[in-house]
Amino acid sequence: MKNYGMTLIVEGREITIPVLPEKLKVTSPGKNETTTVLELGEVLILRKKGLRTCAWDSFFPVNDAPFVTGRITDPLEVVQAIQKARDKESPIRFLITGTDLDINVRMGVETFDYEERAGEPGDFYYSIKLSEWKDYSARRIVLPVVLTKKAMAQEPPRAGSPPAAAAKTYTVKKGDCLWNIAKTFYGKGSDYTKIYNANKGTIGSNPNLIYPGQVFTIP
Repeated sequence: MKNYGMTLIVEGREITIPVLPEKLKVTSPGKNETTTVLELGEVLILRKKGLRTCAWDSFFPVNDAPFVTGRITDPLEVVQAIQKARDKESPIRFLITGTDLDINVRMGVETFDYEERAGEPGDFYYSIKLSEWKDYSARRIVLPVVLTKKAMAQEPPRAGSPPAAAAKTYTVKKGDCLWNIAKTFYGKGSDYTKIYNANKGTIGSNPNLIYPGQVFTIP
């Protein structure tokens, strides 16, 4: 899989996993229950699945090497960014690209252990486990404001005057984040602030919290 890649987006910062792990463990526990029904015996009651978890071991190298498949970032900065997100109780986004495995979800840092080894100064070996995060806060509903205005005669457009450009809009889908939306429209995920600043009234104070069905103006 030539284009296979793993990426973390931590508070708007894109961190590529430079050394792909030998094994990526994804679990999705079931919450089904069994009970006994008269004359039928034991039956299975299907429930919604539990939270998905992803875990792997690898290392952040300080220097390039043949086994490095992603962009190298200062290992100390990466470690500090992940620790900061965990300490601030901020969800991060985990993406896997180049495969049919559908992972593009917000997750919380469950465990993050790292170490430095003799003879390899600057490299950080780590083990990480992420758990799927769902927004459980109260959702804000914004009702449209209906203004009553007196009917006014509309002047027809004059010949030769250019038509007004229609504003671009985008409706949020499941799995979206501002980083990916900006990458689609501008070619750079770091331009997500343009969309956020134009839609603060809809998004609120946290640019990481957007919901399916929201309609954004794309400046």
